Amino acid sequence: MAWRIKETKEGEVLNNFSYIERDKIVKGVNPKVLGEQFASTHFKEDTKELTNDEIRYLDEVTDYIKRLNAYGIKKSNEIKKEVNSIVKSISKEENSFAKLERFFKEKAGFIHDAFIHEEETTQEARVNLREELDRFRQEHNITKREASYPKSYILHFAWIFVFIFLEALANAYFFGQASSLGLLGGVFIGFITSFFNVVLSTIAGFVLRYKNHTVQKVRRIGLAIFGVLLLLIFFIHLFIAHYREVLQTNPHVQIGAVLKPMFQTPFVLHDMESLILVAIGVLVTLFSIIKGMKIDDKYPGYGAVYRRWKASDNEFLEAKRQLRRLMRELHMVTIRKSDKMLESLENSKEKLEALALDLDSFISTYRSYYNKAFQTGREILVDYRLGVESFHGEDDTFDYKKILDNRLNKLNINMLLNIKLLIERELNSINEQIDSFYANQEIFEHRLEEMKEKYLENEYIEKVIKQVKKNREIEL
Repeated sequence: MAWRIKETKEGEVLNNFSYIERDKIVKGVNPKVLGEQFASTHFKEDTKELTNDEIRYLDEVTDYIKRLNAYGIKKSNEIKKEVNSIVKSISKEENSFAKLERFFKEKAGFIHDAFIHEEETTQEARVNLREELDRFRQEHNITKREASYPKSYILHFAWIFVFIFLEALANAYFFGQASSLGLLGGVFIGFITSFFNVVLSTIAGFVLRYKNHTVQKVRRIGLAIFGVLLLLIFFIHLFIAHYREVLQTNPHVQIGAVLKPMFQTPFVLHDMESLILVAIGVLVTLFSIIKGMKIDDKYPGYGAVYRRWKASDNEFLEAKRQLRRLMRELHMVTIRKSDKMLESLENSKEKLEALALDLDSFISTYRSYYNKAFQTGREILVDYRLGVESFHGEDDTFDYKKILDNRLNKLNINMLLNIKLLIERELNSINEQIDSFYANQEIFEHRLEEMKEKYLENEYIEKVIKQVKKNREIEL
């Protein structure tokens, strides 16, 4: 700030204001010489009062002191403005706990309103899905159990593709020996046969779940379809085994040529490897049927109904978790803001203490300017009187101090001293605030914890849900 003193080689000086200069007042003429000249032309009785030269000297000093006082008033206003700025920030801190409480309530209100808005848009659909689930359970005589289905369909179907791959490798090995295309032909045939085996077996397992259906007609249809699929799967196994045996003796055999001997003796196989091929196919079929049964809940349709409700319920649970998470984050943010209050108080204290030191330096320097002016006026007056006394002799009746006190203005320093008192008072106040801060913060944090827990209670959330439902019924 412009009011602060500057450090120079000569010492501390005021900004934009110079020390008084004796030469400018005496205008290069020695006052003692002028005193002698005046005494030589006047009687001793005429020299007992201030002469025109002395009056001029003191008027010059008085004008300087007037400018110094005006400078002091101007800088006092600047200093006071800076002090008031710090004091204003401190006064804000006094009510900050109340402001933080209002901040928490306001932000909590926004979070609360957002939860209500989301609940208003999803509650009806969630309730309807729950009613659909309960109705399905009642109609199909299902106890209130959760639906059983894979948590990850990606992993579930990955196992199915593993079965396809493993059976394809086995088939490629067996057909590679008989195929005219060698291993490449065996891989192609193995992959095709394995794909159909696993896919049909998985579908068969999915259909087999209908054996649990409460409606007898649906149960019979499901078992009939399962039986057809099972016959088709075993037909494929036998066909592949017979095809391989014929392929060993006739690499260019047509598929249709395999059907006739197969229908005549379907279970007669002459090659051990063909039997192994059937055994591997049946084993993969059993695993695929089990996987097919576990694609969804064992009761047909229950998994789909349950998942629709579960997805809606998960959204609601996520909304409640989001509400709790936001409330906890808001609580932490508010606590951090309260911690920063102490930092702010301590920063304000440091600023005031630094300001007090700068003000002391300013007052000291400001006084030195006045003392220099007063001393300069006295020295000029003394020199002039020495000239007079050198001609007429010493005059004990001339009171320098009284004359200077009467003629020269006093230093206007009351404003600066009042500001110093203001700073001391505010420092005492801020020290009291710091001393009582932790007790006040503990009370505040306790109230904040109570408010947070109120928003997080299940009873409170259920109350909100009931209110939303009540409001919807009124609107209807």
